[in-house]
Amino acid sequence: MRQRRRVALTAGLLVAALGASALYIVRSQQATVPATTSHTVTAPTFVTVNSQAALEAELAKAATNQQVAFVDYYADWCIPCKQFAQKTFTDPAVAKPLSTMHRIKVNLSENRPEDFALMRSQAVAGLPTLDFWLPTGERNQAARIIGFLPPEAFLAHLNEHALMPSVKSKQ
Repeated sequence: MRQRRRVALTAGLLVAALGASALYIVRSQQATVPATTSHTVTAPTFVTVNSQAALEAELAKAATNQQVAFVDYYADWCIPCKQFAQKTFTDPAVAKPLSTMHRIKVNLSENRPEDFALMRSQAVAGLPTLDFWLPTGERNQAARIIGFLPPEAFLAHLNEHALMPSVKSKQ
């Protein structure tokens, strides 16, 4: 009799603890959902390519226009790639400097032999990989990003590698 009561009490406490934990989780998630604002920012548009020739053509366009080329090697199945698109590139502070660059997405989703050849030619070992090409047409190897960065870290990286657009003073 005593043992049954002890088991019932333990089971009751366990159910109560699980219920309280579930309630806490639900409420904490509700508290962290940001309020919807009327000024949402969409990610800057990218030219999407899936071949070495198309990539080289876009890099040449950037050099001709004296723009930094921003190259995002990605795949649809890559979770950190999606995080960049959803969290970092849509941040207003990130979208602004990206808008001054020639933005290229290299789609490696299909795992074709051509995709692997392109990855080898660009020394891309994993996804996501982000490259920056100078207006001179040379890759800024030191500025390469491998893996996800949140907006603040991405902006710090742009500053560290002098990739932020310069602000011209009005005279």
